[in-house]
Amino acid sequence: MRKEVFWWIITILLCGIIIYFTGTQASTGSNTQHIIEKLTGLSPEQASNVNFIFRKATHLTAFGLLGICFFMALRKKAFLAWEITTIYAATDEYHQSFVPGRTASYKDVIIDSIGCIIAIFIVRYFLSKNEKRNSVVE
Repeated sequence: MRKEVFWWIITILLCGIIIYFTGTQASTGSNTQHIIEKLTGLSPEQASNVNFIFRKATHLTAFGLLGICFFMALRKKAFLAWEITTIYAATDEYHQSFVPGRTASYKDVIIDSIGCIIAIFIVRYFLSKNEKRNSVVE
């Protein structure tokens, strides 16, 4: 029971972090591209490509982590964790549509959902591997 409470706390904190960053103009695509240009000296076209990859990787990672948190908080119910994470991703994109300089994209929801699925499968793989190893030792 205590583990689930820990995971719920982490999950809620991560949801708050996501909503904070998606609700600020500082994390718009043009702003992150400008930062990439300044830090790397890349041309605007090159920085645009790096920015695209960076932003999509951030979606995969953030929602992958959120999926893991829901998975652990929900006592390893993978499908439910994926559903809730995907719904949260959709509501977050909707939220972004009200933030000046931000846009909502169903493609980002798909990327978020895929990040969640990948992360949950990785965690399930390592958990099952660990369980098998522990059952052999006993």
